[in-house]
Amino acid sequence: MRRIPSWPFCALPSIGGAVLTLMLVNPVVLPAQQWTPEIKNLKVLPEDTPPRQVVGIMRGFAIGLGVRCTYCHVGEEGAPLSTYDFASDEKLTKRKARVMLGMVQDINGKYLTELPTEHAAHEHAATTRLQVRCSTCHRGQPRPLTLAQALTAVIEEHGADSAVTYYRGLRERFYGRDTYDFSENSLNGLGYQLLGNTRPQDAVAVFRLNVEMYPESANPYDSLADGLKAVGDSAGALENYQKAFAIDPTMRGLQARIDSLLPTP
Repeated sequence: MRRIPSWPFCALPSIGGAVLTLMLVNPVVLPAQQWTPEIKNLKVLPEDTPPRQVVGIMRGFAIGLGVRCTYCHVGEEGAPLSTYDFASDEKLTKRKARVMLGMVQDINGKYLTELPTEHAAHEHAATTRLQVRCSTCHRGQPRPLTLAQALTAVIEEHGADSAVTYYRGLRERFYGRDTYDFSENSLNGLGYQLLGNTRPQDAVAVFRLNVEMYPESANPYDSLADGLKAVGDSAGALENYQKAFAIDPTMRGLQARIDSLLPTP
């Protein structure tokens, strides 16, 4: 029963609040137009930054966040880039991105360089410098949410059934990438978070989904049993504890949980 403690939301919501909203369709497609813009209105990058370098940085933003030029810049999707007003600060997303760019520069140029270091534990430790970039947190999504955060938001607004549907959509699009952690521990941790927040029915829905995704693993059954026990379904809890035991009879405390639900002779 590998329970995961309170989910590590840390500071990601504040980062997500500063940049963009979630997109589940039309992954980023960067224009192939051979065009070099006239660079105006640079506020964070040096004013003399070469145009091609600016374009490269913008492409990095688009890839890191999974968005297109029109997300931050004034222009019509599909129109020639020469018609865009790249200098305009009209869009809030551009103004937020500017703040984020400054934050990344501060992290890389100030905070990471001030980290105390020990003697090189690995051969490359002394020569490899850690660098933060957009993709470090965003991982191909506009708002850098963990899977648990994304599903929790849906549960809060639309309920657990909608969150299950949402999970399937996320998994279909993002599985195999580093955008979300689709391991069994993600849903398991969310389920116990919901149990801790006295939402056992929602927890059961999440645990059932985890069993569906990982039917050969003992832990999802054990967790589902915990959820069913919390909603008063002792028979269902016993059944799933026994399924977990059939897969992994060495799981700590599992036999005791089974014994506690068996009829007294």
